[in-house]
Amino acid sequence: MSKETYIIIKKQSKKGLEVFYTRYGKKLYAYAVQNWKTDEDTAWDLIYKTYNRISEKIDSYNFENEEKFGSLVMLSFLNNLRNHYRDIQKQIQIVSEDHINLNNISEENEENENPDSIHMKSLKEELEKLEDWERMLLLLKAQQMPYSEIAKYIDKPENQLKVYYARLKKKIAEKITKNTEVNHE
Repeated sequence: MSKETYIIIKKQSKKGLEVFYTRYGKKLYAYAVQNWKTDEDTAWDLIYKTYNRISEKIDSYNFENEEKFGSLVMLSFLNNLRNHYRDIQKQIQIVSEDHINLNNISEENEENENPDSIHMKSLKEELEKLEDWERMLLLLKAQQMPYSEIAKYIDKPENQLKVYYARLKKKIAEKITKNTEVNHE
């Protein structure tokens, strides 16, 4: 994508949507359908949400190069996918709770918190500290995407991604363990 394409998308015109579709639509669609097993309508809905999100935030974005902009698009799309599945899980949980009549159960206070939720809270905090490309690497690898595909979205050499991935996993695991030990003391 050239600077001119970025400017077209930035103006939020009909042409911007066409350019976005041509450049990213088919790739994002294939990724959603193949890797996340979404239906066609959901995939396109998420692509349009991604376009809308990008066009809303594009004024605060400094265009550096095509790879970084592509990473921004992919990260936004992945966030939309995760949010979509999180919302589905919430709906399933609500229906399930209504069905078994669990509405009267009160929530535990933070002192009696489940160790799994302490780990999740710690994981979330550590993930927020990472750079965008590091989060993308972890997320895409968790989806069992090959490094050759990940390299298309992250501006890093394919052979280095394995090293980065191993280091990130180790670093996060150590920090979560440390944070959990501190919380239990």
